Amino acid sequence: MSTPPSPPRTVDRADVVHERLRDAILSAELRPNHRLVENEIADWLEVSRTPVREALFRLVQEGLVVQRKGWVVRDHTPAEILEIIEARAGVEAHAAYLAAQRVTDDQLARMEALIVTMEDDSISRLRLNELNNVFHDIVTESCGNAVVAQLHRRTKIHYWNLNQPVVFTPADDEIVNTQHRELVAALRAGDGETAAKIAREHVGNTGRIIRAALGII
Repeated sequence: MSTPPSPPRTVDRADVVHERLRDAILSAELRPNHRLVENEIADWLEVSRTPVREALFRLVQEGLVVQRKGWVVRDHTPAEILEIIEARAGVEAHAAYLAAQRVTDDQLARMEALIVTMEDDSISRLRLNELNNVFHDIVTESCGNAVVAQLHRRTKIHYWNLNQPVVFTPADDEIVNTQHRELVAALRAGDGETAAKIAREHVGNTGRIIRAALGII
């Protein structure tokens, strides 16, 4: 008989818990100021409290959770949000620059298919947000740099997770769609400088809309 596989190490379980909680926070499944109870999370993910606690400490270091008589999903201040957007612009630009030299035909095809779907006026705003997230994840995936990918995850902020409503007008959507198409064209042409410029402008456009929603000029 073959030897049964060893149970996953605690650190592996902590990785799983960390990713699951992080995704839940960034997708607004867990909203700002939501209290995170170790026992409840352990039962939810069917693990012990040890990997839960380790994952929560990591999320504190990443700025997504705070310790306030327990663990709480962090509610970012307007100033913090603007700092994240500034950092995001640099990360997205460099990811696009690298991707122009490393992107595959399959990745380009996936991005082009997403653009077609996102330009369909019949899809919901929630679905559009999800597809937009996938689109930018593919750009980062195609850059082939694990450190950049980590920074991309660290600077991810979903505007629908903010306490203030952020509204994209049809004109805003048109700009986003155009920038997506221009970015893919630059990637397909292997033009890193143009791809980086478009990516930076793309984040800047979103930042402009978020600043208006936050009442910051």
